[in-house]
Amino acid sequence: MAVMIDVVSRHCQIGVWLALAATWTTAVAEGAEYRLEVGAGVPRHDGYLQTPAGGATGSTDLERPTFAELDLEGGRYRWLSGTVDWRGREDTGTFSLAGVPVHLRLQIRYERIGDEAEAVLASPLRIWGRTLPAGDSVRSEVSFDGLSLALTGVFDLAGGVSAELGAGAGWTAYDFTMVGGRHHAERAYHVNSVGLVGGLAKDLGRGWRLEAVLRAFPRLDGTGSSYLVEPRINKCLSEHATVVLAARVETFRYDDAHKQEMPNRLDVKRRVVPSVALVVRL
Repeated sequence: MAVMIDVVSRHCQIGVWLALAATWTTAVAEGAEYRLEVGAGVPRHDGYLQTPAGGATGSTDLERPTFAELDLEGGRYRWLSGTVDWRGREDTGTFSLAGVPVHLRLQIRYERIGDEAEAVLASPLRIWGRTLPAGDSVRSEVSFDGLSLALTGVFDLAGGVSAELGAGAGWTAYDFTMVGGRHHAERAYHVNSVGLVGGLAKDLGRGWRLEAVLRAFPRLDGTGSSYLVEPRINKCLSEHATVVLAARVETFRYDDAHKQEMPNRLDVKRRVVPSVALVVRL
């Protein structure tokens, strides 16, 4: 299963580059504005990774293992995104709603999130139908690589303020492996999520800009849930380069109780503080 997720993840990366290439082509053809953003941050994870065997009752401890007991609370967080803003051509004018100028924004984002660590179990752990005794040394690895797509309308309000609202979709490739001296556990699958995305922004002058990114993907039948708040402060360095400092707080939850008695259950609370990104306007 892990091999399959790796293959899909590679296809996901190829898809991102193809989407960015398509974005470039459309932007040039329509005279739109487009940006590329690359960034990294320091993550902190809390929650648990419940992992049964085939959905059988009693094959896993409830709400375990936790990130803390496997020492998977940190790790890596990197991303690449592309954004296109269609503001309308000078000869056709800009679309407005109730006198407020509105333009469309498309964003594609690819994230690599994960951690690996060694830990000694402080108490026995029932996972994947097997019991690992207290004192066992285990090596664990987890990843939440993801792809997201959002299409929003951006309202250019007075005083350098803008607000955006639209729809989004996300895809997360979850991959977890834990190996001990006598036992091992593994699980890999992907999770889809859909919902609303939005944001607020304010130009502060002298190249400074304050932003807030919001996301609400509620749990639907067979999908995961994801909620996010990310305040960002931007400093324009030149006509084509901007540096961004941000603090990202999000939750990610999923279970497959809709198809088995004892579900796989993910409960992830993630803080990325700080994160730094470079935005290039082309």
